[in-house]
Amino acid sequence: MGVSYSFDHQAIVVTHLMETGDFYKDVFGFEEIPHPEGKPGYRWFKMFGNSQLHLIKKDVAEFEKNKSMHLCLAVNNLEKIIERLISKDIDFYDWPGTKGSITNRADGVKQIYIQDPDGYWLEINDAKH
Repeated sequence: MGVSYSFDHQAIVVTHLMETGDFYKDVFGFEEIPHPEGKPGYRWFKMFGNSQLHLIKKDVAEFEKNKSMHLCLAVNNLEKIIERLISKDIDFYDWPGTKGSITNRADGVKQIYIQDPDGYWLEINDAKH
C-alpha cells in the first residue's frame, strides 16, 4: 500500500475534566502538554513517544461505557501498577468483573481493568511488544 501508520492520539469526551485529567497524570504519570490553541475545556497528555491522550470537556456525554470499548496500556511491571492502584484506593477487576482479580489470558498475558473518574474502562496488561 505504500503508507505507514503510527498511533497519534485517543480523544475522549469527559464531564469531569480536572478530576479525570488528574487521574491520568497521577496514576500513570502522563505528562500534561498544552493545547495548541490554549482553549479552555481541554487537557492533553503525552502518553509515550509521540502518542497522546486528549480529554475534551462537555457538559453531557452520555453513552454506555462498556468494558469491551477500552484503552489498553501494556506495562513492564503489572504488580507495581497494582500496588499503585491499591495505594490510591482504585479498584481493579478481571475481565469477568471480579474485584481485585487478574485475568490470565490463554497467551500468558495478565490483565486487569479499571475505570477512570468519567467511567471509561482501561485495560492494563503485561504484554511484551
